[in-house]
Amino acid sequence: MNLSGTVLKGRYCILDPVGKGGGGKVYLARDLELGVLWAVKEIPVSDKSEARMLLKLSHPSLPKMIDYIEDNRKCYLVMEYVRGKSLGEYLRGGKHFSINEIVKYGMEISDVFSYFHGRKPPVYYGDLKPDNLMLGENGRLYLIDLGGAVNGYKYHHKVCTGTAGFAAPEQYEGKINAATDIYTFGKTLSALCGKTDCLLFIRNMSLFWLIFRCCMKKPEMRYQNMKTVQKKLSRIQKRQNQSKIKNMLVLAGSSIVFAVITVFLLFSSDLVSGSKTFDFYEELTDITDLYYQEEFQNGSKADREKICEQADTGLRKLQKQCTEKEESRKILQILAVNSEYQENYENAGFYYEQMLLYDETYRAGYGEYGMFLFRTGQKEAGQALWTEYKSKETMLDDTVSRNLRLWEKEMTKSEEKS
Repeated sequence: MNLSGTVLKGRYCILDPVGKGGGGKVYLARDLELGVLWAVKEIPVSDKSEARMLLKLSHPSLPKMIDYIEDNRKCYLVMEYVRGKSLGEYLRGGKHFSINEIVKYGMEISDVFSYFHGRKPPVYYGDLKPDNLMLGENGRLYLIDLGGAVNGYKYHHKVCTGTAGFAAPEQYEGKINAATDIYTFGKTLSALCGKTDCLLFIRNMSLFWLIFRCCMKKPEMRYQNMKTVQKKLSRIQKRQNQSKIKNMLVLAGSSIVFAVITVFLLFSSDLVSGSKTFDFYEELTDITDLYYQEEFQNGSKADREKICEQADTGLRKLQKQCTEKEESRKILQILAVNSEYQENYENAGFYYEQMLLYDETYRAGYGEYGMFLFRTGQKEAGQALWTEYKSKETMLDDTVSRNLRLWEKEMTKSEEKS
């Protein structure tokens, strides 16, 4: 039923419907006492938890709740009226958001989510998407529609109210926690990137990596709190305008690191099953995040050398703490790549050899070492490694990587020529 013309509480005159969300209709209303405009959301009485939630929350990016009205069947939330359009409307209208805009909006969203998650009990939003983000005429981004938000500790079990394409996998199992909001956050930033999302790796690798981590399917493999995400976004924001010219050699090298880390994330599920190994994963990713800083991508040679030294120190420290085969293998692999950045090819080769000594069945490791030998023109060593690889092929595990495929292709071509 359209409420236009209805006067609620003898004060709020309903003018026109302006939208729908979270199980209720939203109307524009005029305050007959003050003469100002408010938004009025009509929801079933059974869903009035949103009203209770809004009464407890206060943040610049949340529309203020002004009044609450309830009858036998419905309740009405009188809220601050935000003039503007949702980011979803902008996207459907063909808007292309710049990196600066995406980072700015990400900062504003992460700020309100940090506020949510820091409350006692924490608040989990659960349904972040561009349509629930209103860009006001004042330039501020507002988070609207708290109909799916819940209070809870650790994992809160509830029916999934997320939106397909944005909801985290665990929501379909009735679970929601802080990592769930981080997933929807990553998916929302990805949507703002639009069709150019695949080019984000080149446009801003730091942002690409942040979104990639946020959107991991397993909750334990994402960033674990929004404060960390906020800190990383702040760093990206500060350095975004330092350089617009990408150093292609650095980009190529960063591609190697990204491939190594991607393989690690996708194939090392056994590393996140317990507290010890999960700590290892967190510490390792803290180190590899160094490669996605703007100083490394666009900085001077001295800047990159400094970051490589930081990474080397962190990896060696981690190496002393971790002695399991899988852990040692991963550390040595990244130490080798780090040495390549430093143009210390002797050390890089040593680390690759040590990596295969720790795990002689590591198929993808042969590809990583083989492509290193190919890049550095070590043909004889490369041929010897290929011979060893072929002799052990039936004993090797089923790990794969882009470098393994490239190496196999190059070595097969070389054999055909000879």
